[in-house]
Amino acid sequence: MSDNTNNEKMFTIWRVAAHVIAVASVLAGVLTSNAIIGAIGVGIGIIILISARQRYRVITHDERTLEISRRAASAAFSVFVIGLLALYMLNRFVHPFIGAMSGEAAGDWLGALAILMLYCYLGFYACYRWRM
Repeated sequence: MSDNTNNEKMFTIWRVAAHVIAVASVLAGVLTSNAIIGAIGVGIGIIILISARQRYRVITHDERTLEISRRAASAAFSVFVIGLLALYMLNRFVHPFIGAMSGEAAGDWLGALAILMLYCYLGFYACYRWRM
């Protein structure tokens, strides 16, 4: 039993390390305006996750986890789409606060929206996990 617990702990450590490397490299890529740095960091993070999962053989999903993940994804998508539609309607009909954008600004907005959707999903996942 302790071997499985140690495997879970080591897998968690490697997973956190992979996420830190990926986020730090993407942030460094954005700050230096060099997409190669971000791509390399994300690639290294993916390799770390794949090798850690194969090495420690941790079961990461069961029925409860899958149900929580499904509910969180559905709620995050619904809230995110409703939020984007509300933002569009406010911008279009009430007060236009988002004007014409350059290609770089549009890319920045898309990146920010992807991060917001991820945080929305993580928040709902934590909420459903706490409730179930």
